[in-house]
Amino acid sequence: EEAYTHSFATGLVEFAQRNPRAWLWFNLLLSQHLPGRPRFDQSVRGVLVSPPRLPDSIDVAGRTVALRCISRNETGNAFGWYDPQRREVQLYVGLRGPNLPVVALHEITHAVHHAYALKLRDSHRNFNRAQQEGWIGIVRDNPAAWHWLAWAISFPHGATLAPR
Repeated sequence: EEAYTHSFATGLVEFAQRNPRAWLWFNLLLSQHLPGRPRFDQSVRGVLVSPPRLPDSIDVAGRTVALRCISRNETGNAFGWYDPQRREVQLYVGLRGPNLPVVALHEITHAVHHAYALKLRDSHRNFNRAQQEGWIGIVRDNPAAWHWLAWAISFPHGATLAPR
């Protein structure tokens, strides 16, 4: 399960950063086909008046998942956690730069796996299906969250978990 979350998070960020034109195209395509035409391209281009903020929660497969910033004392030796009992993604408030979008995607992907009831030794097909359906649902149902993630992926050196 950890390998799937890590591969998805690092793969998406690496794809976006190595292929900025394809990343822009992908976000334009999402904007054209989702309700309300959310203009994700504005986040990718960096033309927003101010950087988007991490929302307090997101909908993952019909379940509310809280997004919370945690202090250094709460992190242990990690930059983030997913707590399945609380349905809460916890991100170290001091995360900055290129690590921030990777850790955020990684921990939110744990929430996707939990929402789809995946087990540690589930099949590749089940992980693949859950990630596809789960992330398309996140983008569709949480445009503010995707704006934040798309911006953080596109401008990692400016990415922070600024206080709300």
